[in-house]
Amino acid sequence: MDLRLIIMGLLMKEPAHGYDLKQTLEKELSPFFQVSATPLYYTLKKLEQEGMVASLSTVSGKRPKKHVYSLTAKGMEEIKETLLKNISYLQRPFFNLDVSLYFLNFLDPQDVVKTLRERMKEIRKLKFLLSRQKKELTNNSTRKREHIITTHNIRFAEAEMDFVKDLIDTFSKGELDEKNVFTERKENYDRW
Repeated sequence: MDLRLIIMGLLMKEPAHGYDLKQTLEKELSPFFQVSATPLYYTLKKLEQEGMVASLSTVSGKRPKKHVYSLTAKGMEEIKETLLKNISYLQRPFFNLDVSLYFLNFLDPQDVVKTLRERMKEIRKLKFLLSRQKKELTNNSTRKREHIITTHNIRFAEAEMDFVKDLIDTFSKGELDEKNVFTERKENYDRW
C-alpha cells in the first residue's frame, strides 16, 4: 500500500503532527492496510519537497519544536484525482499463491493439500477477526468507511476460501485435470 497516498488522505481531513499520523496508521489503519509507519517522516519530507504538503513549525512552552503538516492546493487536487482513479483501477493483485500454482507439477499433491489446509485455517482466522470487527463497527455512524472496507475484506476472504476449497478437493484426488478443475460461478456480473 502506498504510504504517500494514505498520508495525503489523512491530511484531507485536517492538518496533523507526524506523531498523530503515525498513531492513526498504527491503531486505525493497520487492520485494513499493510503499511509501515517507519518511513513516515521521510515520506512527509518528500511530499513537502514536491509541493503536495506544507509544514508549519509550532513550539509549546519548553517542548521541542513540532511540525504540523497540511495539504497544499496541489496536494488536494492530486489526492482527489488519485482516489477517484483507484476506484476504477483494476491492476491485478500479485499473490504468492499464483507463482506456486504455476509450478504445481513439481510439487507432491499431498504436500500441496497439507499446505492448502494451513492456508485455509489462516483465511478462516482472518474471516473470524474481520467478522468480529464488522460487528463492532455496525451501527457506528462515525466509522462507516471502516465498515465498508471490512465488508470488502470479508467477501475477499470468502472468495479465497471457495478457491482454496476447490484446490484441496482437486489435489486430494491426486490428479490435476485442467479441463475440470473448477466450475464457474453462477452469478452474472455482466448485467451492470
